Amino acid sequence: MRLSVVLSLLSLSIYSEVFANGIGNRYFLEKQRFLLEILHHVHEPLVNQQWRSLGEHLVTDKEQYVAYNDHMTEFYKAFNLGKLLNRYEYYNPLNADHYQQALGLYHFFYYTRDWYTLWQNICWARVHLNPGIFVQALTHTILKREDYQALIMPKIYELWPETYHDDKTVRKARNFNFANWIGHENTSDIEEIHPQNMEPSSLEGGLRNSLEWFQAMGDVNILRMKQQKRKNKIQHLLEDISWQSYWYNLNMGIALTTEKSDQLQEWCYYQLSQILARYKLERYGQELPYKKLTPVRNIQKPNHRFKESSSKTTQIIMEYLKKFEERVSDAISFRNLELTNGTYINLEENDNWLIGLAELFPYDWTKLTIEELLKPAPLLDIRTSLRSEDFYYYVERVLQSYRWYRQVFQPPNQKTFIPSNLRIDDLQIGPLITYDQPVDVDLSNILHARHFNLAGQFVWPFTLQQRQFRLQHKDFQYSLQVSGNKTQSTIFRTFLTTPGQGSILREPFYQLDSFLTVIYPGINRITRKSKEFGGLIGDHISYTELHQFVKLAEREEYDFPLNISTSNCGFPRRLILPRGGSGNPLKIRLLIVATVYDFKARQGNELNCDFTKGISRWDELPLAYPFERILEDDTQAVEISGDHVYWKDVNILHENYQA
Repeated sequence: MRLSVVLSLLSLSIYSEVFANGIGNRYFLEKQRFLLEILHHVHEPLVNQQWRSLGEHLVTDKEQYVAYNDHMTEFYKAFNLGKLLNRYEYYNPLNADHYQQALGLYHFFYYTRDWYTLWQNICWARVHLNPGIFVQALTHTILKREDYQALIMPKIYELWPETYHDDKTVRKARNFNFANWIGHENTSDIEEIHPQNMEPSSLEGGLRNSLEWFQAMGDVNILRMKQQKRKNKIQHLLEDISWQSYWYNLNMGIALTTEKSDQLQEWCYYQLSQILARYKLERYGQELPYKKLTPVRNIQKPNHRFKESSSKTTQIIMEYLKKFEERVSDAISFRNLELTNGTYINLEENDNWLIGLAELFPYDWTKLTIEELLKPAPLLDIRTSLRSEDFYYYVERVLQSYRWYRQVFQPPNQKTFIPSNLRIDDLQIGPLITYDQPVDVDLSNILHARHFNLAGQFVWPFTLQQRQFRLQHKDFQYSLQVSGNKTQSTIFRTFLTTPGQGSILREPFYQLDSFLTVIYPGINRITRKSKEFGGLIGDHISYTELHQFVKLAEREEYDFPLNISTSNCGFPRRLILPRGGSGNPLKIRLLIVATVYDFKARQGNELNCDFTKGISRWDELPLAYPFERILEDDTQAVEISGDHVYWKDVNILHENYQA
């Protein structure tokens, strides 16, 4: 408690700097610019001589820290003995030793008493340590220290572009020479573009193409590289950088969060179910098997460095899954469980099933580290796990055990949640249309660092963007007609699923929307727009643009807003619909479920990866209701049949992009 109080008091110092009408002052801007520049070309040695000098030594004076624990002692000992991961080796956060090193550095950041100490430690780590360890520890610090949460980290796919792009693109960017390019511009597939031609032209907050934007980007040459064509049917989702980074951001926010663990566990498994359902809908749309997934092993993706997984990796994961499933099965069969402390509990007594739930189903990836050194693979890197098709196979097996356990032990949802004086009469929805939208992705961090240093000073003379085409949909809305006999507050949940007939046991149900409204006696008409759906985010400014806005604000030519970037733990709004049919429309179904509001809504801050205040929810029903467990009666279950439920067949079309 005393430690948290000290950290809270420290947070007041930066609050006075940044929370003046939501505008950052010069002290905040100095920190923000330092953060962006110290992370620039993080995979290369630091060039800035001032920061190299500041980073000669780690601050080891214990008086400069709120706490000095064993993790810090062991980390510093390992550094002095030369046992830390080499700068040029592959950092795997799922490796137990690698993770412990990152944890030690994180504490050297997190427990600092003042900015100057943190500043020196950041410079030291940037100079001396593996960049993977450095970025992970710094990201955790920015997310977890309340007084630094206003600072903006670049998006992970802009920090490590080489992780998210094919080898040909990475090689071309690394070999790019601006001076040579000027003389051969007409023969290169890299072209200079006018600033107003950057895509998408509309960003959150309307920043791009504003007067301030042209001022900020006035001295930057914008270059564009063409994208390689994709061939895999499902590749447009799996290799989408926002899809992949979503999982990374969730895990970075969850890791090392000790508060509200019960809420966090439920939320994590809900997110897993959402990701799996969305993936299955995409497979359904591409006419690929989706009801029961199978592993896809040892496949070398075109132009990518790593196989899906090695035989050793597969063996370790399959053995873990087997033990996991056997333990869950035994708990269900015998109705008791041996805890890690050696005691036994009866899962049918009191709320012991919740203790078993926490024991059996881990949610924090830092609890799943392994001792073995495994070959790099997309599956084992939380930055790219969603690129691996095996990921979804493993998740499906874990969720089957999770839902089975809840089906057996979770008390039945009280039927009082099902409204008795209400009927959903009709649902009308506008056209659902997807298209491939052109977008420019910032590759500047792959370019050689020499382009960004002039006479010892950091400069940003040009940016290299890659033109990509990504899945997008047109805005849409749907309208409900609801009959009521009395005034009642009601929650509506909207799901997207396949048009399969009969059993829904293996059908994906992806929750599109949920909202609270008041139903009055008589006919009620409710309209929801896709831009109103919660938990979603739009497009953000690039790494280059963010840096230039900071510089503009430092010249006092711009008021720098703290919400200039998008929330890290929001799901990309443009990915809520599967790709439609180009010739014949993709047939899909909507499911609307109404429940009675219990006046127990809670507001968290998970959209910003801050879980200290718990998770946002409408009521006490499970977040994945009614699909948090296996429905015994399937389509006849009271949760999804009756007047409070409405099914609607709809179509999704895919159109060519029109600017």
